[in-house]
Amino acid sequence: MKRRLASIAPAFLALALAFSAGAQTPASPPKPAPLPKASPTAAALSPSQTAAVNDLFGALKLKEEVQAMPDAMINSEIARNPSLAPFRDLMVNWLKKYMTWQAMEPELTKLYGASFTEAELKSMSAFYRTPAGQKALEKLPEMMQRTAMIGAQVSQPHSEELKKQMTARGEELQKKQQAEAKKEAGAAAGTPAPGGKTRPPSRPPKATPQP
Repeated sequence: MKRRLASIAPAFLALALAFSAGAQTPASPPKPAPLPKASPTAAALSPSQTAAVNDLFGALKLKEEVQAMPDAMINSEIARNPSLAPFRDLMVNWLKKYMTWQAMEPELTKLYGASFTEAELKSMSAFYRTPAGQKALEKLPEMMQRTAMIGAQVSQPHSEELKKQMTARGEELQKKQQAEAKKEAGAAAGTPAPGGKTRPPSRPPKATPQP
């Protein structure tokens, strides 16, 4: 079940990631980043659409997945950022307090209902209740991880090409910044004269001696 969590609700991992950004040292508690704004309210679902969504949730065992998310999410984040370990119980308890199935089910129902037609929901429910569907739920996250690994393996031999391109772009940006800095400095010193030379600032006329 834990291997399926990343594919069921990857957006929720942002909650755990928000903590790591603020935890620079074990003595400093992590600071959560602002959460994204909620999407506009969709049209109300019909009773049959709602039933189809709930049936899919049952086939996906989504309630059980959501209930297991806090521990799995925080454990995963601590594995990547050990400095979060002292705050594990606080983060897990916070997620369990607010990221409950009761709180999330209405929003998830609207999300799935707006994303799929009633016929699609029913088709997915039927598929995920088959042995092949259950195996897909279990194996697809692993397949996606392996796909990413294969992508890294085939691109790694060409990493030097990217490094050179990024170095060239960095030098180009640095030259551009230097040119802009010189331009601003020249504007502050005086108006550029023809030929690229800086014309000295004009001086006020000397006062005529009074007789």
